[in-house]
Amino acid sequence: MVRPVNPPASWWRSGLAVLVVLGMLPVIGNIFRNDSSVSRCEWDGQVMRPEAAVTLELAGRSVTCCDVRCARNWLASHSERPTLIQVRDEHGGDPIDSADAFFVRSAVVTNRANGNRWHVFGDRETALRHARESRGRLMRGDEHPFAGVRGLE
Repeated sequence: MVRPVNPPASWWRSGLAVLVVLGMLPVIGNIFRNDSSVSRCEWDGQVMRPEAAVTLELAGRSVTCCDVRCARNWLASHSERPTLIQVRDEHGGDPIDSADAFFVRSAVVTNRANGNRWHVFGDRETALRHARESRGRLMRGDEHPFAGVRGLE
């Protein structure tokens, strides 16, 4: 009669230790990834470039997204409505109220990770020049990226 061979008890302990370590790797990785010195987008967690950031001022808090596309996605998935949407001028990075900004949707992708093609300008002439040079359009009225959010026209 053949007796089954049982692995020694130390084998089970080693296997269990390996499984515990493998289970802890995602937790440890997340701790190291969440560096507080780096600003990340509220929608997709990407590291933000300050010159393209969009800030949504809500009741009692603010939400910062890496670009117009992420801000639109965040707004579409939340019922909260901002009291102010602040964008950054592509030339100079100055903060602008979205109601006063000029938005161009063009062939130039500003963020490869999410395919953002929205460009923000503080003055109409610069926006129109960018639209001509990059096969884009100045977005107004219902085409404004935040139309309907705050009653923008």
